[in-house]
Amino acid sequence: MSTLPPLSSVLQDKDDLNTALSILFEPSPILTDTLVPQLYTQLQSATPRPSTYADVIDLAMKQIHEWQPLPKAAFIEGHPRIGEVKGLSALSNKEQASPTAPTTLARLAHLNEMYERRYTGLRFVIFVNGRTRAEIVPIMESKLGIGPAEEGQELEPSTDTVLPLDASDEAWEHELERAVHDVGLIAKARLNALGV
Repeated sequence: MSTLPPLSSVLQDKDDLNTALSILFEPSPILTDTLVPQLYTQLQSATPRPSTYADVIDLAMKQIHEWQPLPKAAFIEGHPRIGEVKGLSALSNKEQASPTAPTTLARLAHLNEMYERRYTGLRFVIFVNGRTRAEIVPIMESKLGIGPAEEGQELEPSTDTVLPLDASDEAWEHELERAVHDVGLIAKARLNALGV
């Protein structure tokens, strides 16, 4: 599992800040190219100085909430899709580690496709908080306004039936803000997982 750099070096060194934020939030170009420089500048003048990693996460989230919708969407896209099993960071792997039936993984993959068609440019991110992947399925179905799949019909309904929303839609913006909020909850939960 990943190790966070000492907080004192994170407050003084942009590379260590990038390392820490990549562990807590998942690495992404917008994290490295936008959030790290913005937060680093803010940390240099912060009074009082953050005294915990939770303080750093709070400052990062405050900065992210000031962004326009499309940069926020790029930020949450750094997180893996729920149900993915390959290419996960050590912490994402641990968060999604419970054994999962192939039918549940197929359903999640389909629901991710439907979600990404419905909420154009967004990825479904949720604070799992110990729930299994199977427990996330009805949450996604509810967000999409569909019922549970019958056995053997995990790929129903067709993604062609999904009405796309874009950034100008209030429901899209609400879903974006929910996902950003959950990314902050995930980051704080990762502090606990890392023993910080």
